[in-house]
Amino acid sequence: MTSIEQRKIAKISHLVHEYSGIMVERVTARQAEKKILDQMTRYKVNSIDDYIRILETCSHNPLAMDDLIADLTVSESFFFRNPAQFDFMLEVLLPEFFTLHGYQFPFRIWSAGCSRGEEAYSVAMLARYFQNRFPEARFSINAGDINSRNLQMAREGFFNSRSLRDKLPEFESRFGMKLGKPDSDGNCKVSDEIRNMVEFQRLNLKNLQSLQCLTGSDIIFCRNVLIYFDENLRNRLFEEFFKYLNPGGVVFLGETECMPAGIGGFTMVNHKNSYAYRKPLLSKQKT
Repeated sequence: MTSIEQRKIAKISHLVHEYSGIMVERVTARQAEKKILDQMTRYKVNSIDDYIRILETCSHNPLAMDDLIADLTVSESFFFRNPAQFDFMLEVLLPEFFTLHGYQFPFRIWSAGCSRGEEAYSVAMLARYFQNRFPEARFSINAGDINSRNLQMAREGFFNSRSLRDKLPEFESRFGMKLGKPDSDGNCKVSDEIRNMVEFQRLNLKNLQSLQCLTGSDIIFCRNVLIYFDENLRNRLFEEFFKYLNPGGVVFLGETECMPAGIGGFTMVNHKNSYAYRKPLLSKQKT
């Protein structure tokens, strides 16, 4: 295998970080060189300098950068991961919201860094279950990811058995509904009823201006994403989340992630030993 000079790898890592906020050394440090070589083959580029020049045009043509990020990052998730967070949504947040507001406003959920859509479709199943009990309840469910391959797979809504493992059967039994129709190999195509509840779009969390799409959210899921960012970007994102959440809104992070005390004005809340970060109910939106 052709070897790439470390300074060239460092240059590419810098370009990836500048574009996406992702720190390559936190993703696949030992495999970075192989992934870069794979992408050079994909784009029929023999010179590492030529490949770097392609990446340097990402602001105008992001396809090559998106493909590299797709190879570098691990898109591993499954339905109803960290189930206590979904219990908190169903048992506390939704009853509280609709008691306070009635049914005049939709409950708005964002899945930021949605991978292939397992999280967003889990939310949609929960929302459909709630609507079956309270037909007047309305929901707005949006999901975004920087990885264009992930988004394509999410829109297709076809999942293999790894994504369906663990908690999905339990929630299907609780909700009295199926995610979709499984095939003979244990894969599943999400039903149109569930799939049509979610809107997917491209979202680069490094681009703080693009986060205006989160405005008016009642829940922001941003799980197992921030671990790839440096401390400065993480803290800026927490402040942006606070700004765009409705009063009483909640941020859910991954099980190994946490928000530093005093960032953004959030209060940490505990439900069934699962933690979330909540904007005070009476707080005013920042301007």
